[in-house]
Formats: sequence, structure tokens, C-alpha cells
Amino acid sequence: MSAIRTLIIDDDVAVAGIHHGFLLARGGFDVVAMAHTGQQGLDLAAELGPELVLLDIHLPDMSGLDVLQRLRGRRRPVDVLVITASREIDTVRGAMAGGVLHYLVKPFSSQALIERLDEYVMLREELAAGAAGPLDQASIDRLVAPSRRSAAAETAAGHSVQPEPPGKPVLRLPKGLSRPTLDAVIEALKASPEDVSAAGLALQLGLSRVSARRYLEYLVIHGHARLTPRYGAAGRPENRYLWRR
Repeated sequence: MSAIRTLIIDDDVAVAGIHHGFLLARGGFDVVAMAHTGQQGLDLAAELGPELVLLDIHLPDMSGLDVLQRLRGRRRPVDVLVITASREIDTVRGAMAGGVLHYLVKPFSSQALIERLDEYVMLREELAAGAAGPLDQASIDRLVAPSRRSAAAETAAGHSVQPEPPGKPVLRLPKGLSRPTLDAVIEALKASPEDVSAAGLALQLGLSRVSARRYLEYLVIHGHARLTPRYGAAGRPENRYLWRR
């Protein structure tokens, strides 16, 4: 199955970058764009035709529910996963009525999002397998039944991602990442007295920029590194990474 074209709509640049890192480290997803207003998200969705949208509810120009409604009014179908701090019952019901796949409340653990991404990939595989012919009732129930998982937040002290204990080793590597390269990235981060960019680390270790970023985002997800956006003269942030000492 080809990579799932994904659009991230979140007004917080740093949070959107962390979501991007989740998808990059998980593998199987291609982030085609990130939007920081509702209208920008709608314009990019019309232009790029994503298959999945990670959608925040609190946006500066309109509600995420308005974005959801307008996405549903278009001919091209798109799956939506809401990631938000909003817990109001009317908002949750509005999202459910709009047909969201999951409603994930910030702050959440890294495992919570990974599980939902895994479920979404499995759902797409089932849909692809069933495209050849009629489905039986059991298959239909699996596809249309709402998730049994709770949307309640898991406690975390002011972070969208709950980091693992700093001393805990990174265990499961996604497809495409290797242990020797990960160790080299870790050593380079530990040795650096200040934050580094993916491009700088790639040059130092002889990696591609995309590959270096995958390893860095993986470490961010598991709480071993910290991501900090640095704003330049043009206003576009550059993600910098620092080892959690």
C-alpha cells in the first residue's frame, strides 16, 4: 500500500511539527502539507487532495467543526482524525456527526496516537481487501462501529506528548530505521552543546536530510530529544533538536 497522503491542520506550529514527526517515525504516511488556519487547510485540501487530515478544533479564523463540515461537502472523500484540547460534549458530538475516525484529546501519550494510526492503517487495509466484492455483516460491523477506545486525556504535565522516562531505552524501531544509525544520531545529539538542525546533523553523519529528520523525530516522540522551532527573518520556523539531559 502506498504512503497515506496526510494534511495537518493545527494553529500551533510546534505541535504541528510534532504530529509530523509522529507520522514520519511511524512510517506509511506522507505529510503533503501543514496548515495553521482553517481556510489555509481547506485551500490545501482542495489543491492537494489528502486522504487523511489531522484536525485541531481551535483555529484562529474558524472552528475545526466548520472545516470538517466543509470537507464533508466536497466530492472527494477524506478521513479525519481530530486532535484537540476541546472536551465539550457539543464539540465531541459535532465531530462524531461529521464522521471523524477518532477524537484524541490533548495532552496524550505517544502510544495513544500510535495506536490510532495503527488502527487507521488496518482499517484502510480492510477496505482495500473488501473492494473486490460484497462484505459480510461482521466485516461491515468492524468498519462502521465507533472506536471503543476512550477519548479521555492521559495525564501529562503541559505537553502534547508524554515522554518516556529519560533512562528508558528506545525499543521498537519503525521500518526503515536502523539501530547503528540511531546510536550514531544519539551520540551526536549528546555531544552537541546546543540544539541542532536535521540538515546539520545529516551533513555531520553523512545522512540524507529526510533520514536524519526521521531519527530525530523518533527520539522526540519517545521523549529522548526536545524539538524547538527557531524563527528566522522570513518568519518560517526551522526545527531544532536538543538531547534531554
